Amino acid sequence: MKKFICLAAIALLAAACNKVPEKTPDYSENAIAVQPVITRATETNFENGDAIGLTVTRATGVHADNARLAFDGTAFKGDVKWYAEGAEGATLAAYYPYAETRPATFTVAADQSAGGASSDFISAVKENVYPTPGEVTMVFKHRLARLVLDVKNMSGSVIDAFTVKGAIPTAVIGADLTATVDGTAAPADIKAWKNGDSWYVILPAQTVSLTIAATVGDKTLEQRLAEAALTEGKQYTAHVIVNPEGLQVVLSGEIDNWDNGGELSPYNGAQEVAFEEHLDENYFLYDGERYSVKKLSNNRWIMTQSMRFVPAGKTVSDNPADGNGIWYPYSSDGTNITVDKSEEAAAARGYLYDHPTAFAAEITAENFKDFEGIQGICPKGWHIPTLDEFVAIFGASNSPDGSTAIVDETAVYYDPDYKAARIKTVNANGFNFDFPGSIMRNTNTATGKYQATIAKSTTCSVAEWLGKNAVSYYIGSTGHTPANTETNRQFMSLMSTFTAAYGEGKLSVGYSNYLSGNALRCIRNVE
Repeated sequence: MKKFICLAAIALLAAACNKVPEKTPDYSENAIAVQPVITRATETNFENGDAIGLTVTRATGVHADNARLAFDGTAFKGDVKWYAEGAEGATLAAYYPYAETRPATFTVAADQSAGGASSDFISAVKENVYPTPGEVTMVFKHRLARLVLDVKNMSGSVIDAFTVKGAIPTAVIGADLTATVDGTAAPADIKAWKNGDSWYVILPAQTVSLTIAATVGDKTLEQRLAEAALTEGKQYTAHVIVNPEGLQVVLSGEIDNWDNGGELSPYNGAQEVAFEEHLDENYFLYDGERYSVKKLSNNRWIMTQSMRFVPAGKTVSDNPADGNGIWYPYSSDGTNITVDKSEEAAAARGYLYDHPTAFAAEITAENFKDFEGIQGICPKGWHIPTLDEFVAIFGASNSPDGSTAIVDETAVYYDPDYKAARIKTVNANGFNFDFPGSIMRNTNTATGKYQATIAKSTTCSVAEWLGKNAVSYYIGSTGHTPANTETNRQFMSLMSTFTAAYGEGKLSVGYSNYLSGNALRCIRNVE
């Protein structure tokens, strides 16, 4: 199927077709012809031979039942003729693609790699229609949803196929030719078709958590999307970055009537999962894991445990040089690193994330300043802290863009002796600094390494902290411009410092390369 656009006919209909004539001429020798208007302004026209099924119903009964009309380049035409008497109008109901029996259900093709024409169920209903010697203009609407995968291939290999998993492929067709997902049907895998750099899938409107799978050589790379309510006649775009190790997918939003000229609504984060807040008990549940939280004196809620969430399609790595984006916690003796893969270590110190993984987004030299306050992999209603939010809590920052170093003496944890926050004090007040350490990368091309520096008696005056990771970062979302953004994109992140002058540990905001691995504490949105 391809489409045909006719807009002028709509205005003519308003003047000519909605009024009962005083006496209707006898056009019973004339065949009914349908001129289609489709609510989409892209792609191409209907082709000769495309066929619709037309039903003509009057109060006195059915005049035509699922009559086949074929497109001749101008209109759909067939053998069915008008009724003779004209005392009452009729309802015309038409659908595409034609079937010998008017469908009670419609199932999209599991393999749409050759195109979506056979899976594109559209229909039109027009009431109060009277016999006419000309064509009847009918406005056809798409009754299913379309998903566009906007693909950026960074894998170095050819993408052979995309498959959308988890969608129900069958819709129930109502008397009004609308389509409602068949809740009794089983989910299926649907293979997409390619057009340019994008891939397309048509599926019934439904609320579903889809999985996007890319076939790249002998690999299948997958990412689970957020649960989304796909609406009849809407188009949704998923921005897909294909890396050698996996996919990054962000569902952007919907466009009315499959019209690519519309505006996308931003979707902040690649995935939504089960989430329950229990703020009265100072915790929330996220993806089945419990995290403690605290309400600060400035009325802001912040996590007091580091994130250990693994995004769909990701695995946790023990190799800081692999660019994986999420790594296990570790300990050090000052020289040697011991990676700890235990659940206890993850609960105590969380995982280490690079910024693209935490943001669930590609970060470039052009956009790295655009992510301030992003939700990323934080729960709904929470986000990755900004520079201003960190400063308001901990009281100090290195110089951000175009400014000098910041000191805020009114900050929640500001300590005048440290001119920042004192870790011993913030822990006494429930922040639970957990010595997560860091994977350091000074430039975009550097090799990632677990930071081996530990708290020693010469730099740390708190006995129970000796031997713990001394250089730790918590991810921030405010970009900072270094000397060369092609070699070193940075973000303002919370960092720890242990020296002879700061024996109880100092927390302030510093710079971190976006590919370094750091802990994540989300902060709750302002209501």
